Amino acid sequence: MTPRVSVVVRSYNRIPALCELLTALLAQDHPSFEIVVVEQSTKVAARDAARLDVLVRDPRVRLLSHPPLGGARARNVGAFAARGELLLFIDDDDLPEGPHWISAHAAAYEDPRCLGITGRHKNSPGERNTSAIPWLAYRRCQMFSPLLKMPWTYVRHDRRKAPVDSVHGTNGSIRRSALERFGGWDEDTRIEDEASFGFRAARSKRKDEYFAFDPRPVVLRGRNVKGGLDKRYMTAGEYFERLLDFVHRIIGRYHPARVIGLYPLYVVTVYGWTVAWMWGDSQAHDTIAKRVMGTLSLIPGVPGHVMRCLKRLSTSAPKGSGTDSPSRKSDQARQSGST
Repeated sequence: MTPRVSVVVRSYNRIPALCELLTALLAQDHPSFEIVVVEQSTKVAARDAARLDVLVRDPRVRLLSHPPLGGARARNVGAFAARGELLLFIDDDDLPEGPHWISAHAAAYEDPRCLGITGRHKNSPGERNTSAIPWLAYRRCQMFSPLLKMPWTYVRHDRRKAPVDSVHGTNGSIRRSALERFGGWDEDTRIEDEASFGFRAARSKRKDEYFAFDPRPVVLRGRNVKGGLDKRYMTAGEYFERLLDFVHRIIGRYHPARVIGLYPLYVVTVYGWTVAWMWGDSQAHDTIAKRVMGTLSLIPGVPGHVMRCLKRLSTSAPKGSGTDSPSRKSDQARQSGST
């Protein structure tokens, strides 16, 4: 029997966290779901491998083993392997809050015009609305900034919002029909890899169709779990370059005139986002001294970071537009199977 919901999990060098997540997912109360794990670990302790082997014996779990794919490609692989009507995404360092998480996502699709849902994020079980300016958090929740089209998140609050511009990569879900219509996620970015699906959907969805933020499905974020893409443990320079690469490759693909015409403003914005990351999410900058030093030392390094990003852009082949992605291959397979 085809499951109604497919939970897609990307995992890389976090087997203990993955096992904890699978235990929580297998305890969910939804009557019809599967779990598709895209497992890419390069180092697995024998004890962890034995624990994982027990969990994947459950018939609801499908383990897909791959060499490291990168974030967006791993999501594509899992999404196109999934069989459910709804595709629900959660990262291996996060946990659903309670046994009703899958059911909460499924219940949010009562309106057939709703194509995707982002749920609420918490950093701790008792966390309440964390924004100092609630109206601003609501306004920016899962939106692209009006001028630069940079992706805002703001999902740690408790007020439903529809429409929004994009679906988050963890505690986010979409209809299978949306995946088939819009394609998967562009694979040539190492950060903010959820955004391309929102850009692509904006070009094709009907005016009455929408994405929404719904606070009922909640995940607890694992902010201190190493492994994965290690986004919270990189240097300020690495974060700056990954974010600027995202501007070049993803925003530049869907909004090229903005990136060309407003390029100095993008560089300043990327610097500002990097500083905000150091003072907010970074685990590598865990003291005031490290944050101050990172903020100041990044300034003279900006020209060099920009030049390296531009050089990479000029020497790399275009990717992620659908010509060689799993979404394109899936389309070709469907077409060949129907002739």
